[in-house]
Amino acid sequence: MFRIVRIAVIASVAASAAGAAQSGGTALLASAVAATQAAKADYAFDFDLETSKQTWRARYDPRTTPRLRIVQPRRDELKGDERRAFDRIAEQMEGVSWCASEHIGRVESLALVREDDTSAVYSFQPNAESVRGEQARRFADRLSGEMTLLKATPDITRIRLYTPQPFSPMPLARVDELNVVITCQTAPNGRRYAAETVTTARGTALGQVFNERSVQRARNLAAP
Repeated sequence: MFRIVRIAVIASVAASAAGAAQSGGTALLASAVAATQAAKADYAFDFDLETSKQTWRARYDPRTTPRLRIVQPRRDELKGDERRAFDRIAEQMEGVSWCASEHIGRVESLALVREDDTSAVYSFQPNAESVRGEQARRFADRLSGEMTLLKATPDITRIRLYTPQPFSPMPLARVDELNVVITCQTAPNGRRYAAETVTTARGTALGQVFNERSVQRARNLAAP
C-alpha cells in the first residue's frame, strides 16, 4: 500500500517488516492502555474552553453535583444557547480524559509512520468504538488518525484526528476540513492525560459557511 524472483524476495521482506512494525505498535499501544487503566485516578481540575465567540472557565470536582461548575462568566450571564451548550458538556464530562484510554485501544489498522530511539508515530483508522459521542461515531470511518507513542514507558504523548477528504455528515451540511490535535501531559499518577485539545473545523451548514477553532484545556490536576 505504501509503495521475477529477486522482486518477489524483496516484496516478501518488505511485507514481513511492515507486519512486524504493526504488531509491535499493537503491543506498545496495549501496554500503554493497560498501564493507564491500572493507574487511573479521579482528579479535580480546572477546565477552560475558548472559541471565537466565548471563553469559559470552569472547575471539575468529582465530589460535587453538578461535577462541572462554571466559574467565569457566571451561570446567570449565559444566554439560552450558551447555557444549553455548557450543560451538555457538563453532562458528558466524566473526569480526566486519559490519552491511553480504552477507546484509543480499539482503533484499527495501526501502521508505523516514523520512529526514533524514544518514540514512534503510528497512523490508525478510528471506528465507532474508538471515539466518544453519538455524532462522532456516525462518521468515524471518514476520519484518519495519528498517535505518538513513547517506547520505554509506553504512553501516548499526542493524538491527531483529521478528515482526509470532505464529507457530508448530514443533509445540507458539508465538512471540508476537520482537524483535532490532542496534546498530552503527565498527571500526578505518572500517566498522560489530554491537557490541550485544539479543534479546527471548516465547511457549510444550511447554506452558511463556518470556519471555527476551539481550544479546551484541563489543568491544575489535584486529588479531590
